[in-house]
Amino acid sequence: MLEGVAALAQKYEAPVYTHNSESRAEVEQCLARTGMTPAVYMDSLGLFQYGGGGYHCTHLSAADLEIFKARGLYAVSNPGSNTKLASGIAPVSRMLELGIPVALGTDGPASNNCLDMFREMFLVTGLQKLETRNAAAVRADEVLKMACVNGARAMGLDDCDSLAVGKQADLMVIDLQQPNMQPLNHPLKNLVYSGSKQN
Repeated sequence: MLEGVAALAQKYEAPVYTHNSESRAEVEQCLARTGMTPAVYMDSLGLFQYGGGGYHCTHLSAADLEIFKARGLYAVSNPGSNTKLASGIAPVSRMLELGIPVALGTDGPASNNCLDMFREMFLVTGLQKLETRNAAAVRADEVLKMACVNGARAMGLDDCDSLAVGKQADLMVIDLQQPNMQPLNHPLKNLVYSGSKQN
């Protein structure tokens, strides 16, 4: 099946996105069957010749990260789902250091009951701070880029990745007067650390 997907990707010069290295067991099973991690195996089949990316990416090896970097693949982190299922913490800080574009997702309602991008924004930065033991890991501006700009680009929606003349736009109005948004010292940080869909 994967070879067939690779053939279609090459025929249509299309990117391929798939769940990738979500659990340690998934990686171990792939290693046992193929001698390769999921990302290395899929790349060896030609799935990523025209880009794409992976969802979750919680257990990527150094070789996997190099493939993501070399192919310009997007890593779509799903911290809420990964937390609920105890899948692991994606190496988002390392990905950002390597220049790998990271977007944010929620996965689905079966593995993430909330589907709340505000919660995902808080979790992605909070978990990285814990994982790296660095309170400055994954800044609020990086998180907002993951949720907005990189989310659009990961889906190939280059006509709505920023607010600019000639591009499409979805706008939200945020109520900054709610108690959870006070004090309002830094609006961007408030969005990421304090924001809620209730706002």
